[in-house]
Amino acid sequence: MINFTHISRSGIYSFLLIGLLFSCKHDRTEPVDSYSYYPLEIGRFLIYDVKEEVYSAGQANPVKKSWQEKDEVDRVSTDEKGISTYTISRSRRNIATEYWQKEKEFTVQKYPDKLLTNIDNQTFFSLAFPVNSKVEWNGNSYNSLDAQNYHYEDLNKPVQVGAQSFDKVLVVVERKDTSIINRYIGVKQYALGVGLISDDQTAFELCQSEDCIGSGKIESGTHRSRIIVEFGKR
Repeated sequence: MINFTHISRSGIYSFLLIGLLFSCKHDRTEPVDSYSYYPLEIGRFLIYDVKEEVYSAGQANPVKKSWQEKDEVDRVSTDEKGISTYTISRSRRNIATEYWQKEKEFTVQKYPDKLLTNIDNQTFFSLAFPVNSKVEWNGNSYNSLDAQNYHYEDLNKPVQVGAQSFDKVLVVVERKDTSIINRYIGVKQYALGVGLISDDQTAFELCQSEDCIGSGKIESGTHRSRIIVEFGKR
């Protein structure tokens, strides 16, 4: 135990300053590797419950479907510039007791400042690095679709998705356009060390006739959600 009675006032101040600096050093939050929000290594897989509702004009109720999808990193190649392209295999089954049936492949390119996802012959600017709440980017800058501004929300917050809890999650808002005649919303959540844990996409045309405009009644469109149920590495 230190006896402060034999220490000068300046010595006490110096001692307290050193202690404060030492404490701050140990309390400092460790920096987060942005790439860890979308881990890419051969054999890593994620399984989702998928639900879809399709609304059609003249139909009182939507057509509802549900199935499971599995995305698994199958292989990787690296070009002369050091850019890695990961090929991901997507499989599908109707229920958990069925065998997986391969549905398609898509790729994710890993750049120092971004991830590009090419799926169904369209390339999307999925994530921008480093992750920052002030960052905005055009998710369609690598395809011919209309410009769509993506941005981050709720960085590193705990989230409950289905039956699972994740400590550090970032939210990517891909689209949030709503009016009295339509509703277009796209939101993805990525968990640190896991990857995509939820994907919610809404594209609705709302009733525009004189008797129901502004009521929010869905005329046509689709709502699809993907919720993670399992993840790991084979």
